[in-house]
Amino acid sequence: MQVLFCVQKLIAASLLVLLMTARVHAQTPPAIGYMYPPGGPSGTTTEVVLGGYDWTPDMEVFVHDHRIKLEIIAPAGPVIVPEPPYWFGKKSRRAPFLLPREARARLTIPADVPPGVVRWQAANANGATATGQFMVGSGDEEIEDADRSTAQTLAKLPVTVSGQIRKVEEVDCYQFIATKSGPVSCSLVAQGLGSPLNAAMEVFDSSGTKISSTFDTAGNDTAVTFLAQKDQSFTIKIYDIDFRGNRSFVYRMHLSETPRVVAAIPSAGQRGTTQEVEFIGYGIASGEANLESVTRQVSFPATDSQSSFSYQLETPYGTASDFTLFLSEFPESIETAEAVQKISSPGSATGVLDKKFEEDEYQISGGKGDTWTIRAIAQEIGSPLDVALSVADKDGKELARNDDALNTTDALLHFTVPADGDYQIRVADFSGQSGRRDAVYRLLVQPTQPGFSFIVPERINASLGEKTKLALKVIRNPGFKQPISVSFSNLADGVTVPKDLEIPAGKSALSVEIDIAADAAVTGRLVTINGLAMLNDKETVQQASSPILIATTIKPPYSIDAEGKDDVTKWPRGTTFPAPVLIEREPGFDEVIRLEMAAKQGRHRQGIRGPELDVPAGIERILYPVYLPEWLETTRTSRMVVNGVAKVRDPQGNIRYSLTRQKTRMGFLPTGALLKVSADQEEFEVASGETFSVPITIRRSQQLQEPILVEIVSKDNNFSAQPLTVSSKEQHVQLPVLIKSHNAAYHESDLTIRTTVMQSGKYPVISETTVIITSTNVALTDDRGK
Repeated sequence: MQVLFCVQKLIAASLLVLLMTARVHAQTPPAIGYMYPPGGPSGTTTEVVLGGYDWTPDMEVFVHDHRIKLEIIAPAGPVIVPEPPYWFGKKSRRAPFLLPREARARLTIPADVPPGVVRWQAANANGATATGQFMVGSGDEEIEDADRSTAQTLAKLPVTVSGQIRKVEEVDCYQFIATKSGPVSCSLVAQGLGSPLNAAMEVFDSSGTKISSTFDTAGNDTAVTFLAQKDQSFTIKIYDIDFRGNRSFVYRMHLSETPRVVAAIPSAGQRGTTQEVEFIGYGIASGEANLESVTRQVSFPATDSQSSFSYQLETPYGTASDFTLFLSEFPESIETAEAVQKISSPGSATGVLDKKFEEDEYQISGGKGDTWTIRAIAQEIGSPLDVALSVADKDGKELARNDDALNTTDALLHFTVPADGDYQIRVADFSGQSGRRDAVYRLLVQPTQPGFSFIVPERINASLGEKTKLALKVIRNPGFKQPISVSFSNLADGVTVPKDLEIPAGKSALSVEIDIAADAAVTGRLVTINGLAMLNDKETVQQASSPILIATTIKPPYSIDAEGKDDVTKWPRGTTFPAPVLIEREPGFDEVIRLEMAAKQGRHRQGIRGPELDVPAGIERILYPVYLPEWLETTRTSRMVVNGVAKVRDPQGNIRYSLTRQKTRMGFLPTGALLKVSADQEEFEVASGETFSVPITIRRSQQLQEPILVEIVSKDNNFSAQPLTVSSKEQHVQLPVLIKSHNAAYHESDLTIRTTVMQSGKYPVISETTVIITSTNVALTDDRGK
């Protein structure tokens, strides 16, 4: 019986694969948007929100640090359309941000995980995502209160605040009271988390005077240090430099009443030694918010198990936040005032480009055939420089050059000495940040060691029952030509590669065929490629790749398309456009197909939206309702693309969800509105706990003869009103509104009045107007008057 069951299972799996591959329908892999809060401190468990694009209910998540656990605890919610305000005019022509869905998740970070950036990915039955980033921190943390109407109070420093610039023109405000006089440092990480936020930070004193500001125009994140006075209140404002906003604009701000270290000379020290180090920073010598320096004797750990360590500089004005110093196998020299420095191989030096557009030069001697690995490091040590390397002969003729190594702005050269003699190593900057004491770099020269490294993709998507090719590339160090044995670790069941893979001697690439069994489960796995080369009978060189997320996928057994094939239809603003969608199913596939907005929309910045709409078996054409807000520009066509999502079972019986994107778009050109509501009075001053009336005027097209529903829309729950039903003959009405009692002396908020009428009995036509309400608490204002 067991053999018969296995045969039946294999036959069923084969039929399923044949069904899926009878016609090829394009599937859309998911993408990562953000995590919020974007991390947490080590030794904690935090509930986070994962924002993803084209996510389905069966998402799997993977963390590259195996010690950290990330678990989805609730399926992703509906597609989120950005809230007003929206750009109009030229800015509205910009490419729109993707529309996310959000899933609740649990992030567990063990206590032994050090602070830093961690990568994660996700996968479903349609493919794998690229990597996202989150931050492991230390110390106290807070999360921005997104619903507040005033500056958020930070009661205790130091603190790390996770925030989000959700909307266009949003400005996040934080307030604290200094417990002592001296430097206060504020640093912000956004770009380092993969966030599109180019942050602006402004600091204001209690009188509202701006005392400091910084702007991240280069995409490197930013920080500021300012001088505070004890018991004084300060406000920090954060926004995007172009006033953009979106849920993916996440950040982490660290605030402390301490000076700030930005550089160290030298930036590294030999293991097990004690060396004098000059620290450069703000407020570290005088307590003023100036760039200055102090020296300290630093003991560098003797351990071989780490390449760097965290150092906390103690000053009379507080202990600065952790600063990373690096460990070296040999003494670290420091650039001197001499025109040409000397360096040997192996050797390292810390230098400073403290003159604008300066180029530092080092002299090194070598013999013919010597090979050097030369690195100029700035980004890795936190320097603002974008360093470039070049090597010249004694006559100044350039022989080799490198600006950016792979995945970094730091520079790397492998250089083979062509003849005995002296050579020049030159270090320059392309960032424009030279001319300061903190324009620090590290130059490292070593004999080139036999070795190699892999270049691999972040993800591979492979369909059941098919084969896919991996173009494995290898970078060989000069002189290293040995064959490299290749193996894969952590492949999923049913995913195989050929045995005894080998990159031939002297070659730098290998095509690897990955075979996905027809009866494999649909899943994702973080896979590592391992390389092994024999130098001689005893010595070997081993290297592992970065993780690759391999996702096995199911091709959609259906397709969807717009009936109009990219046609554009004129349609009134404020109404619902019934867009015809065509559904084509493979024979035998009868699952419900859910239509939902796709994450990527060609022109979708002004609130156009559509629902989740289930399509049962047997329906080949359906009208998908697209709501066109009344504020759309009539000079601009708009588009809508929907996804189809349907439940499928993989050959192992697991329930998965197949997603395919609509082939063409539904287009519409907004015309004049059919319904318009306006308030006859736009501002009101009333006492809390009282009822007042808002006079409104309703204008409608003759096409709309059904009754109109009038109601209020309020986010802060300070108002209540019974909805009104207005007949087609009424144009002017009074809407009674109650202001609930509150504890503030004064409270100002917006109140939105919405009118809705059903067109043809099923499609809503909507118009809104907003009034400003200033409410007072009479008891509190009377007490203040006394």
